[in-house]
This record gives sequence, structure tokens and C-alpha cells, in this order.
Amino acid sequence: MEQKRHSQEGGGLLPFDPIVLILDVAKKWLVIMLAALVIGVGAYIATDAGYQPMYRTGATFVVTSRGSSSTIYNNLSSASSVASVFTELLNSSLMKKYIMEEMGVSSLTSTISTQVIPDTNLIVMDVTAQDPREAFLVARTLIEHHEKLTYQFAEGIVMDVLQAPTVPRAPFNYTDAAGQMKKMAMLGALAAIVVLTLLSCMKDTVRSRQEAEDKLDCAYLSELPHENKYKTVQAFLRRRKTSILMTNPATNFRFVESVRKLRHRVEQQMKHDKVLMVTSLLENEGKSTVAVNLALAMAQKKERVLLIDCDLRKPALQAVLEHRNFERGVADLLQGQGTPEDAVIRYRDTNMDLLLTRRAERDAGDLITSRRMQALLYWARANYDFVVLDLPPMTAALDAEGMSMWADAGLLVVSQNMARASALNKAIAALERGKSRLLGCVLNNVRSTTLFSGDSTGYGGYGYYGHYGAYDAERADEPME
Repeated sequence: MEQKRHSQEGGGLLPFDPIVLILDVAKKWLVIMLAALVIGVGAYIATDAGYQPMYRTGATFVVTSRGSSSTIYNNLSSASSVASVFTELLNSSLMKKYIMEEMGVSSLTSTISTQVIPDTNLIVMDVTAQDPREAFLVARTLIEHHEKLTYQFAEGIVMDVLQAPTVPRAPFNYTDAAGQMKKMAMLGALAAIVVLTLLSCMKDTVRSRQEAEDKLDCAYLSELPHENKYKTVQAFLRRRKTSILMTNPATNFRFVESVRKLRHRVEQQMKHDKVLMVTSLLENEGKSTVAVNLALAMAQKKERVLLIDCDLRKPALQAVLEHRNFERGVADLLQGQGTPEDAVIRYRDTNMDLLLTRRAERDAGDLITSRRMQALLYWARANYDFVVLDLPPMTAALDAEGMSMWADAGLLVVSQNMARASALNKAIAALERGKSRLLGCVLNNVRSTTLFSGDSTGYGGYGYYGHYGAYDAERADEPME
């Protein structure tokens, strides 16, 4: 089947709610922090490595005119005239020769500058060097030898030292490596966020109804909004999750109505058929929650509904329904131990019966496609109005493809912004090659600012599926035979 393409609707810049981007980037918080850390530390090292401390010392000269007739005006004028050439004299080769001979060195790294304090007859001399001792010695030598040059061009000028130089104790050019590190860390985090946002926009996943219709080669049935599994702050702090069940009064009304909408569309599609298998491509897409709630919704309209846990590799329904105490499970029946009537459990005050699985089975693939499973489904058809089968994810096993020989229809659960559309279409093609009809997909765990906010998704937990099955998530893009 060729991949469908529909024209985009709506006037938004994105075909999905921007909150999906925000949450997707937020999941990569470790990458953002790592980028900030690497760039921040790198900036600190580079700033610190390139830092060269500089030391400054200086002296202040009082400029006066010789003779008793000198006035303030003459002193100010003298200071101004001396300052214009004083810097050149102090930096002249002759003065540097005096300094090097006095210090016993062959070169100097210091710089010398002078300036007149406005409206005064004071000249300030500054000496800057990489070594504090050199700065002090240069300043002292200049004071001792400057008269050898100044008298040649200013015989009537007297320059007395008002403030002598001191040895600088600390550099004047303090490095701001810490500040630079903070600045670059923020820029690094911002750059990581921008890159992650662009990558998230380019992901070939399903994030909205529009993308489901555009990208997937199957019908779009409905969507189930995100529902918080932590109902209270105390539950969140203690990490106590609550199963998402439409019969629970704490479950959001919009979620309940979405399940009923899904039930209505499934009924329209199946009509006289009875057995529906529910699966997903990847683990943790919430397919068990969808199966349970769909069965509960059916039980509100039909006299007898049966929910069977066909996930023999990592059973989840007993945890979702909080029903762990039972003697016989599905695997026991498939191994010839007991009868279905002995294993069936009525779920509380509903019209829904359960056939649960107690433990993981190593030979799950053989059991799920055995003649006893066929006989179990034959019995279920004869005794129930509707049967829901909760199957493993398709990346964990080929059970869903095998079960398609006996089920009437199939439902693919697609969690928002999780599996790649290309991998989903290969899974869809594999399901459609079976004898059962694929009704379509349901988009699960939909986060949207137009619906309601929450913090978690449907009941999942297939953390160890990588050890089972015919192919794993990394091979999801490979053709399915």
C-alpha cells in the first residue's frame, strides 16, 4: 500500500501542538546540561590559559619653575609643556639603556606612560610590566635618571617626586574566567536547545491527528489524551503510580470520553466480529492501558466482555488492574492445566471477565500460536459478546502477527512522538498481511495545550523486552516478513 498523503489543514506553523516540542526537548535535559558544562568549562580553561597578569606601579611628579618669580600659572604651563614630551623621553632608547644597565638585564617588557592631572602642575607616571619586581625597578630607575634627560630641554623646570612608586601586590587586570564560563555555559545550553528543537521538528514521528493521517498507511480511529498517573503530590513524591482506568473517579473526564469515542468507532468497524487484538510497535506506548479501558468501555454496553492477557513474555494486566492473586493464568491453560471456566476472574462490579497471566514464559511464542490458543478463542467466542486480546509490542515478538490468524480485527496503539512513521508503516503492512482486519491506529498519550495538562502516560513497563522476541527496536526499520 502506498503511503497516504493528505493536504495539511489549519493555519499553524506546525502540524502539531508546540508543547510536544517543548516536552521533547525537556527530555534531553541531560544533553543540554552536558553541552553547557563542556562549553562552559572549555571557556574557563581557554580564558585562564590565555590570561597574562599585568602589574602596575607609578609615581607622581610636581612640576615647578625655577626662580623666585615663578607663579601658579608658570607651574601649570611648565607641567603642560613637560608632559607633552616626557613620555617620549621616558620611552627613549637612551632612558631604556640607563634602566637596563641599572637592572642588569638585556630587555624590558614594561610600558611607560604619563599624563597631567587637569588644572594642576602634577604629572602621573605609570609603569606596567608582567613582573611586579620589574615594574617597581623600572619606576625607581626612571625617578633616579630622568634628570639626565629633562635638564637638556627644560633647564628652568624642576620635577620633584610627590609620591614614590611601590611594589605592586596584585595584578590590575583581573581575569573573569568564572564570569566567562557562566556566559558561555548559557550560550552552550541555548545552542543545544536550538539544535534539539530543530532535530525534534525533523523527527519522522506521529505527533498529531494530522500527522497520523498524513504519514500512516492505516485509518485513524481516535486519540487518547495524556493522563497523569500521579494523582496527588504525595503520590508523586513517593513514586506511587495509579493505573489509568476509566472506572476510577480520579480519571479525567476527557480521557473517559475519548475511550468511549474509541469504543464507538471500534463497534462501527467490527459490527458482528468479536475478537480484537491490541498491540503496539514499541514498548511503553500504553497499549495495555488502551486494551483495558476499551474492554471496560465495551462492558458498559455489552453483557459479557472478556479481556485476555496474551503478553506471555512480560504480562502487564495484573499490575494495571491490581489483581495479582489468582491460581491459574493463560499460560497454564495453554499448557493443558485446567479449563477456562476455572481461570476466569470477574473484575469487580463490571461485565468484564479476565484471563490473566501470572509470569513470563520462555516458550511464549509457541504457546501463543498453539492449537490450545485457537481452542481458547473458540470458547471465548461462544461465551462472550466481545473479546479483547492484549498482545506484546511488535518489536518484542511476532505474537501479534501470529495471532492475526485467529483474531477478527487488530488495533495498533501509537504513542505520540515516539515511534518512527516508517517503522510504524512496516508494522502496519505486517499486520495487514494476516487474516484479521487492521481497524486502524489510536494515537495515545496525546499532550496538547488545548486539552489538559498532565505529567505521565498510560501504564507501560516493558523495560526488559530487549531480551525477547524476534527483533528489537533498533531493527524496527527492517522489512517484516
